[in-house]
Amino acid sequence: MNRRRILATLGTATFGSVAGCAESLPFGDDPPDAESVVKNYQYEETELVVQLSEEFDIKQASIYDSSSDTQYASIDHPRSNCRFQVVFPDRLETYASKSLHLEVKTARGTVTEWIWKGPAHGQTSAVDVGPEGQARFDITNQGEKPLLVRFVAISGDVPNPTGDPQHESFDLSALGFGPGVLGTGSNRPQSPNRSDLVISPGETAPFETTYAPFAVPEDSTTEWGGTDRTAEITIVQGSGGSTKYDFIYRLDGQ
Repeated sequence: MNRRRILATLGTATFGSVAGCAESLPFGDDPPDAESVVKNYQYEETELVVQLSEEFDIKQASIYDSSSDTQYASIDHPRSNCRFQVVFPDRLETYASKSLHLEVKTARGTVTEWIWKGPAHGQTSAVDVGPEGQARFDITNQGEKPLLVRFVAISGDVPNPTGDPQHESFDLSALGFGPGVLGTGSNRPQSPNRSDLVISPGETAPFETTYAPFAVPEDSTTEWGGTDRTAEITIVQGSGGSTKYDFIYRLDGQ
């Protein structure tokens, strides 16, 4: 029996019976849309977690920077929940920016999704003077994606200020040291990967500076003690941009 001939005959007969409406038949091989393939995504600490549909034969999932067309990472035949590391505090780098996109290749075509959860936003509070002249404070991430603390500056009316990161002449690369802060208490890093520098959305973490902005230089001719003064604290974020807040402090004694 010629099975191929029979199938061809059946196919012709079926087509003839529905003449005029063949284009509306759900053949099931149309290219998918992004909402059907990418069910959800969220950030968990240093990772982007993507939930993919199980209804598609997914060949590969990749993340890339749309502004530079640079692919960061890819996973072949990913599971329904796949994870990409996007924040690297040990090298003060993050992929979690407004240019981050997801590309998913399926057997029926490729879809892309813009990964956007709003910008990270660091707010400082409880700024205090440490015993060695360092600054102590809390940082709250009021944004929707992980905040990577690239650098914290103390400027303005303090004995030993850093530069102002929001000034056009400020050169972050010329500082010669890292983020300038260290987690304290429960946020003290347990390993060299600097997990203390990553603050999840909605969370607050305590820090202190590794430099001493309140230490009075020996050759200073200014009387710093006993007066309320206003200074500025600026958080430089790893994903770009910075936030600045004023605070009032007082130095007592020496």
